[in-house]
Amino acid sequence: MKRLTKLFFALTLTTISLSAADKIYSFIGIQADASIPKSDVIPTLGIKYGKQSKNVRTALSYNFGEDSKNRYQTLIMQVDTAIFQNKVKDFPLKPYAGVSLGVMQHDDKEISKRDRGYIYGLNTGFAYILNDKIDLDLGYRFMRTSKLDNVNNVNDIMLSMHYFY
Repeated sequence: MKRLTKLFFALTLTTISLSAADKIYSFIGIQADASIPKSDVIPTLGIKYGKQSKNVRTALSYNFGEDSKNRYQTLIMQVDTAIFQNKVKDFPLKPYAGVSLGVMQHDDKEISKRDRGYIYGLNTGFAYILNDKIDLDLGYRFMRTSKLDNVNNVNDIMLSMHYFY
């Protein structure tokens, strides 16, 4: 837990220092995922809040998904940065890459077992800028788990819409 807390604070400080010279925009959003925690695909819905500068974006998201056998909840901090920025400067499709860190709760309905642990990993994707207030984001996230008995890793395919204010 101490190692995870140190990593969380290091990511937060890095994000603040990288974007200190840029104008910072706040956003809220909704997110739909196809989450693959085991061999099953679980549809999840979520909400996001974040801050974004020209090059760096930090977001906190809560997602919830359920099928007939399982229920999943995640709270994830995601930090990413624009990649290939010079190549796509005048194009509305912006690629990004980053890291994710969070907590997960898995409820197995068949055996009535609740499992909680940590998740961490990498993310990548494309943000499509519709206008000054709205963007669409299509991303992929691979995360490993820690302290979860029945889930070793999670693959997420995410579609988000962000509103900047």
